[in-house]
Amino acid sequence: MRVALVSSGLVPVPPIKGGAVEEYVYQLSRHLRKLGVKAAIIDANYNSDEVIYENINGAEIVKVPTPKPITSFKKGIIGEFLFGRAVAKYVNKEGYDIIHANTAWVGFALAVHRHIRRTSQGFVYTCHNPLWPEDTVHAGEKIVRLVEGYAMRSSDLVIALNKTIYSALVSKAKLCRDKIVIIPNGVDTEFFRPSLKDENILNTFGLEEQEYILFVGRVSPEKGVHILLKAFRSIVKDTPQQMKLVTVGPLSSSFTSTQISSYARTLIEFAKRKLPGKVIFTGSAERNILRVLYSSAYCFVLRSLAEAFGMILLEAMASGVPPIGSTAGGIPDIIVDGVNGLLFRKGDWMDLVEKTLILIQDKSFRDGLAITARKYVEENYSWKSIALRVKNGVDGLVFEPGDVNALTRILEELVINENLRHALSRNAKLFASKFTAEKMAWKTLRVYEKLVKGQV
Repeated sequence: MRVALVSSGLVPVPPIKGGAVEEYVYQLSRHLRKLGVKAAIIDANYNSDEVIYENINGAEIVKVPTPKPITSFKKGIIGEFLFGRAVAKYVNKEGYDIIHANTAWVGFALAVHRHIRRTSQGFVYTCHNPLWPEDTVHAGEKIVRLVEGYAMRSSDLVIALNKTIYSALVSKAKLCRDKIVIIPNGVDTEFFRPSLKDENILNTFGLEEQEYILFVGRVSPEKGVHILLKAFRSIVKDTPQQMKLVTVGPLSSSFTSTQISSYARTLIEFAKRKLPGKVIFTGSAERNILRVLYSSAYCFVLRSLAEAFGMILLEAMASGVPPIGSTAGGIPDIIVDGVNGLLFRKGDWMDLVEKTLILIQDKSFRDGLAITARKYVEENYSWKSIALRVKNGVDGLVFEPGDVNALTRILEELVINENLRHALSRNAKLFASKFTAEKMAWKTLRVYEKLVKGQV
């Protein structure tokens, strides 16, 4: 089975600085290949008319020629759509069995091409959009919902990252429940791990181990960074003098922009005036630097007002850092309050202050959460297990002969995951339809005819 895993075309795969969708595509491809699936990542080549083939750490990457947008207006949207068209032409020519899209405008381009050309490939879509659960969205997001909704309704299978997204896709995107399976993101637990020490990296930012609170993500309104700064002003009054706040992530408004957004600029100026020397904006950081900043933090805060899944939560937990997250989106699907982290009410900065101070003032409790967080991620979110679940969602259940533990996990998953049961039931019916008594009789008759004619 040949699977084309399609990126956004905007951020190179594997991502060096940021790019949750690209990391998802990269890791999923690597681990699907380990399961015997001929998975390839389809990325964009804007520099030549040639198809470029690469293999990076076991991931096969195919870069297809893609035209650049001729206008700067809505460059990201137009770029994604043009990339989607280029992907459609390539995968049809190369004979892939399944196309797996991950972003709205690429998915839309693939869905339109599929409708017009009546192509036969299977079409899978993973929804990474954090705003589907929101009841009120801006005009731009309403357009995205129309586009992404069309892509998902045109697909054969939709992957929701959590129960919250699943419910929203049923109610708002009007998807059939049987079309959706819930499969979360994963995390590389070998790359992100506890006790990674690098004094040079910490010294670069003027930091000491376990003397800073960490936030990772784009400095944008939906991430609630302004509320995090407001909360930190209150937190520092009751914390050790040396405690700092570190924000790691792009300062621009989008991946296609290199300019610092007005929102980020306002927050930087605010921090300089109200919290001098206490708040550090690193901008985007390479992953080798990021994992050290995770591992050395006292705690991790995710203040998002909307979050589809929160891969950064898994990275922090894998690094042995206790997370504090809002009740937005899929965050409560990861954090078990008081067990592997703490939750605070979405939009309630005073509750965030209270939960942060609990960890700062009780280090033994903090250390206990850190140990549990790491163990929880290892057991539930390794990419190996996520890749198997994706493969199962498309191709039925697979486990090694004699692997009783794997069989037990699969049976448990079938018991608790109603969506997976529905999807597998549908796939089983489609598969069984190829082996009806009528068809078997017809095939048997054909054998008889060949036998009579002396051809067998």
